[in-house]
Amino acid sequence: MENEDQNEKPDNNEAMGSTGTGSMPAYVGFKTDRSVFNLGNLIFVVIFLAIAGGAFYFLWLNHNKKPEAAELPVHTRPNLTVVPVVAKTLFREDQLPGEIEAYQDVLIYPKIKGFVKSINVDRGSVVKKGDLMVTMYAPEFLADRNEALAQVAATKAAVAVEESELEELKAALKKSQANLLADQSTYQRVYTASLVPGVIADNDVVQWAQSVEADRQDVNSLMKRVNAKDHELSMRKEELAAKIRGYESFSDFASYLEIPAPFNGYVTERRMHVGSFVGPDGTGAYPPICRIKQLDLLRIVAPVPEIDTAGVVVGSEVQFTISAFPGRRFVGTVARISNNLDKATRTMPVELNFLNPKYEVLPGMFCKVYWPTRRRENSLFVPVSAVISTPLDTYVCKVSDGRVEWVSVRKGQIMGDQVEVFGGLKEGDLVAREGNEELQNRSLVTPVRAK
Repeated sequence: MENEDQNEKPDNNEAMGSTGTGSMPAYVGFKTDRSVFNLGNLIFVVIFLAIAGGAFYFLWLNHNKKPEAAELPVHTRPNLTVVPVVAKTLFREDQLPGEIEAYQDVLIYPKIKGFVKSINVDRGSVVKKGDLMVTMYAPEFLADRNEALAQVAATKAAVAVEESELEELKAALKKSQANLLADQSTYQRVYTASLVPGVIADNDVVQWAQSVEADRQDVNSLMKRVNAKDHELSMRKEELAAKIRGYESFSDFASYLEIPAPFNGYVTERRMHVGSFVGPDGTGAYPPICRIKQLDLLRIVAPVPEIDTAGVVVGSEVQFTISAFPGRRFVGTVARISNNLDKATRTMPVELNFLNPKYEVLPGMFCKVYWPTRRRENSLFVPVSAVISTPLDTYVCKVSDGRVEWVSVRKGQIMGDQVEVFGGLKEGDLVAREGNEELQNRSLVTPVRAK
C-alpha cells in the first residue's frame, strides 16, 4: 500500500516545473530529487562557474592594468635635478705600499782561497770605486806560482838543448852533403879516365861508385834526423808557450789578492777579520767578507694593480713618504717597468729612481707611494649618486625630451665624487643626479640643471 501511495504522490519539483508560478523553464531550476547529477544540475553549475570566472578575470585585468603615461602639463610634472655627462681624463692618487732598495747591492767574495791579510773598511765606511778594501795572502798560490816558474825555466833549458842538437845535426848534414859532392866529382873523373884502356883499373871505378852511394845514404839519414829534431823542437816550444801562459795566469791571480771597491758606495756589513780564511762564492762554506751598497741612488719598488698598469708612464714623477720624516714627501721618477704581472697578487712591480745624496732615505725602509692613476684617453664621468645598482642591472636615469630612460652602464674607476661609466651614453647627455629605483622608465619629468 505504501508503495502504491508513493507512486501516486506527485513530485514537487515536477509540479513546480509544470504549474509553478515562476517563469524559469523546467531545465534551469536545481532539482532536489535523489538523482543529483542530472543534466539540469550540471548545466546550472557550468553557467554559474562561467559567470564567476568572467567576473574574476575582469577584476584581475583592472587591478594589474598599467596606467598609461598621460601627457601631463609641464607645470604639473615633477622636477628632477639633472647633470650632464662629462668627458675627461682619469687622474687620481692611490696609496700603494712600497719597498726601498739600494740601486746596487753586492756581497764581496774573493776570487781564490786564502787568508785575509788586511781589511781597510768597516761597517759605515764610504768608499770610492777602485779603493783597496781587502788584501789577502795565499801560500798555496805562491807555491803553485813558484812551481810554474820552475817548469817554465826547465822547459826553456830543454828547448835550448833541442836547438843545440838541431844545429849539430844540420852541421853534420852539410858536411855529408859536401863529402857527397866531392866523391861524386872524383867518381866522374875516374870514370872518364877509365874509358881509356890501361889508365884506371876497373876496381877503382867500382870503389868510387860505392863511396858515392854511401855518402848519399849518410845525407838522407841526416836529413831525416834533422827533420825529426826540428819537429821535436817545435813541440818543446809549444810546451814552453803553454807553461808561460800558465805562469802568466798566476800573475792575473795575483791581482785577485787585492779586492777593490766595485763602485761608489757604503759598507753596510763586515763579517770577516784579519786572519780569516775565505774563498769564492758558491761553495757554501765561505761567507762574504763584507757588503757594499750604493745609497746615493735608490730603487723604490711599487706594486701597481692590474687595472692601473695601462697608465704607467716612464719618466713621470711619483711622490712617496716614509715614517722617519712624517709630513714630508719625496719625489721619485718612474725608471723601469717589469711588464709582467705577479699571478698571486695581480700586480706589476714598477721601479722608481730616487736621488739620495744626503743618505736620508735608507734601503729596507717601507714607504707609502702616492701612485698617480691615469688613463691615456678621455672617458665619461657621472656623479657616483647617479648610478643605480640592483641585483639585475646597473644603470643611470637618462633624461631626454622630458622623459626618463634607463641606460645600462658598467662602472669604472672613481675620481673624487664622480665615477667612470661605459655604456650607451655620450658626452653632454643629461642624467639624474640622484638616481633611485622610484624613477620609472619612460616616466615624464621636468629636468632642472644642477648648479
